Amino acid sequence: MTSRKNIFFLGALVALGFGMLGTPKAVEGQEYLGDFLFHQPKATLSFNLGFGLPTAGSTVFDEAFTEFTLDKSDLYGFLIGGGLSFFVNDRLDLGIEFSYTSSSSWAEYVDYVDNDDLPIEHETRFTRVPLTLTAKYFLKDRGRTIGSLSWIPTNWAPYIGVGGGRTYYEYEEVGDWIDFVDFSVYSSSYISEGWAWTGHVLGGVQWSLSPQWVISAEGRYSIGNAEMDRPAYKDYDPIDLSGFNGSIGFGIRF
Repeated sequence: MTSRKNIFFLGALVALGFGMLGTPKAVEGQEYLGDFLFHQPKATLSFNLGFGLPTAGSTVFDEAFTEFTLDKSDLYGFLIGGGLSFFVNDRLDLGIEFSYTSSSSWAEYVDYVDNDDLPIEHETRFTRVPLTLTAKYFLKDRGRTIGSLSWIPTNWAPYIGVGGGRTYYEYEEVGDWIDFVDFSVYSSSYISEGWAWTGHVLGGVQWSLSPQWVISAEGRYSIGNAEMDRPAYKDYDPIDLSGFNGSIGFGIRF
């Protein structure tokens, strides 16, 4: 699908950016001596790993939790992402971010089995890919400038933030189903996918390992929903794309 190709292309660009910054030329003009840089950083490129916990509050999930053995925890998934944020000043960053969270779990009908008394199973896959703009405000300066030739980072700085953008989602159910007209069992797949506007708030702490390298710990709550594809899910409310993400980030200033 074109949308899937776009997502993997964006992910490849993020990975390529990290690779480029890992080369000696990436820090040309940004070499440091001891505990300072020769000027204030202009941007930070980051890579994040974490875990996503969707709220799963819409009717399509309610059905999955009542008629099938799926549990909300089955929708939790690992997160991978990255971003490029620009220094406005020592307290404010504006950034572009990308992340990918996906889960896959098997479930069966609670009240029904097939003619051989075997469970009637299907696999549920849920993917969220937000592409967002974020403003982060640091509650203390991240560094200080001495004269005109040096910038010394602080050891740590807490921050809060807000942002929003577009989120791609994909909800897919693949496996065996009951036709309640004649109670026969058949195999099929149902998928709903698309884009929606979402927003988020966040809080975290950033630590300086060196003038260039930083790590961060962050918690983020996103909110949003999207109309489900027709006709596969024509009787369902918009799918809930909200949820909490926790992550650890690694970044390089340049």
